[in-house]
Amino acid sequence: MSSMSTVGTGASLKPMAVIEARRFARHPLFLLGTAATFVVTLLLVLNDQDRVPGDLLSWPVVPAFFTGLTSLIVAARLTRSTESSDEAIASTPGTEARRTLAVAIACSVPFVVGVVWLAMLIVLVGIWEPAPQEWWFPNMSDLQVWSALIALGPVACLGGGLLGVLVGRWLRFPGAPAVVVLLVVVATMLGSAPVETGHPELRLWTPWTMFHSGTGDDGTASLYAGSAFFYLCYTLCLCAMAVIGAVWHDRAARSGRLVAAFVAAVVIGLGSLGLAMTTGVDRNVQSDPIPHKISD
Repeated sequence: MSSMSTVGTGASLKPMAVIEARRFARHPLFLLGTAATFVVTLLLVLNDQDRVPGDLLSWPVVPAFFTGLTSLIVAARLTRSTESSDEAIASTPGTEARRTLAVAIACSVPFVVGVVWLAMLIVLVGIWEPAPQEWWFPNMSDLQVWSALIALGPVACLGGGLLGVLVGRWLRFPGAPAVVVLLVVVATMLGSAPVETGHPELRLWTPWTMFHSGTGDDGTASLYAGSAFFYLCYTLCLCAMAVIGAVWHDRAARSGRLVAAFVAAVVIGLGSLGLAMTTGVDRNVQSDPIPHKISD
């Protein structure tokens, strides 16, 4: 039997994925994280007396933190619950690999939240126009700017959920999802250490990174080196690796095709990471002062 037939066909997988997506969307922790994502984003604008959105390439930290990290915990819990959930199993029986893929597909729910958040950002900057320096278009192409926003926002939300699926399949000790959340935060913070050094591109190995320093008291900000487009490709490969790794937990689903898919994701991911570090903005770039952000 081929790996595809072992994992399951689209016809058998779809109803399971729909069930898991509903469970994901209704989970209290996910709802809390989603609400925080939009409330905090609105406060970033409403609490600014000038109503001029700033540090736009830094904003994706909001959905990445509130939606992405809560989705990690929710996905891990849903993945574990598929072993005993009457709702998920009785309605559509399937192998462990199928149930894993169903939860992985359900991670499209936080991804959609990330997309909606990005759309809201565009609406906000349409209402309250930012300073020209905020978009970095003179230093980055449109593709690079949008790649940074997508990678650090919607894809980070998706990646958090998929990492949760991986955790739910492989880690069984109490509090494992919370421990992984802490490790991700610490790794991201430590991995960001090179941003102001002579090799800022070395930060790009982390699953979430900064491309923007935020505005200082002198009204200037820094754009960090690297290619946001290839970083986006790298993060998508990390997502693929998480799904394949979770499916691999089912011994019956292990096959040469699954190994080949994982190797391909690793090779493409490493290639993308290398290109992210060696192309794009070749050094940190400082903006001109933004008048309304210069401290008195």
